[in-house]
Amino acid sequence: MNLVDKAISERKTVKILAEKDLDCPKKWRETVQELLAVAGMAPFHRACDQHHRESEAMSGIEPWRFHILSPQTCRQLGPTLDPKKAGKIPKMLAAADSLLVATWLPNPSSETLPAGQLFDASLGNMEHIAAASSAIQNLLLAATIRGIRNYWSSGGILREATTFERLGIPQSEILLGAIFLFPQETGDAQVAESKLRPKRTTQENWSRCVEL
Repeated sequence: MNLVDKAISERKTVKILAEKDLDCPKKWRETVQELLAVAGMAPFHRACDQHHRESEAMSGIEPWRFHILSPQTCRQLGPTLDPKKAGKIPKMLAAADSLLVATWLPNPSSETLPAGQLFDASLGNMEHIAAASSAIQNLLLAATIRGIRNYWSSGGILREATTFERLGIPQSEILLGAIFLFPQETGDAQVAESKLRPKRTTQENWSRCVEL
């Protein structure tokens, strides 16, 4: 088994839930930059819309953005979240070596969207989501091969407009994943893994050979 296959096979969801703040790592920025460099090699078919490129800080054509929270910022953010909505996120923030808020960049809508609809159901937007998902998977695999526990969260309270405003994330972006990076040494913190991983089926159950 080569290193890529090994990383894919070993990647798994791991959540670390700490009642008290874990020590913040001294070296985290360099590791995150390495992971982002790998994430950025994901394929994308279309450049993001021009209005997403107007920021001097992040003007790339890629249809994704990553907003980096240091371990110190994670510790500061947790207690500010509404406990009625936050669920397990504050405990994960208390343990995380860092948090990467990964967003994708929807094309502007030509008309007012119905209530509850976040974006146009267009081919262009579907391709943007697929590309941003590939970037996240790249990052997770790069983290796994380095022995970094990771968790792709759908975001919960982190996707709310008030949280975006607090973190300086443009409201035009849509959260695709809150990527928690956790340490190996967790003390008394709870370690929780995916309940679905043991239920995975073999490829015969979700693939077929096509014959004409």
